[in-house]
Amino acid sequence: MKLLFAIVQNDDQKSLTYALIERNINVTRIASTGGFLRGGNSTLMIGVEADRLDETLQVIREYSRRRQVVTVPASGIPHNIDSAAMPMSVTVGGATVFVLDVQDTFKY
Repeated sequence: MKLLFAIVQNDDQKSLTYALIERNINVTRIASTGGFLRGGNSTLMIGVEADRLDETLQVIREYSRRRQVVTVPASGIPHNIDSAAMPMSVTVGGATVFVLDVQDTFKY
């Protein structure tokens, strides 16, 4: 069995969660906050059998695409004093997925 932690933007979370549930893939959502932009995101905890790992990763890939470039002020980010007023462009969306092996699983 595999345990996946998928960190996705809140905008993607609902459709991704529904897509996983439609395929009988168990998922639990944990509210979280990103460190870089401090934006709202969700961490999905997903348990799947090893033979369904590729299918699950494909669903995550399909429902959490990178989509736009946002210009944000550089305040709050360590930088040189000369670049303090200079905005920076950041691509948003996508997913970061961690895959762990599960030794045992118990349901009570």
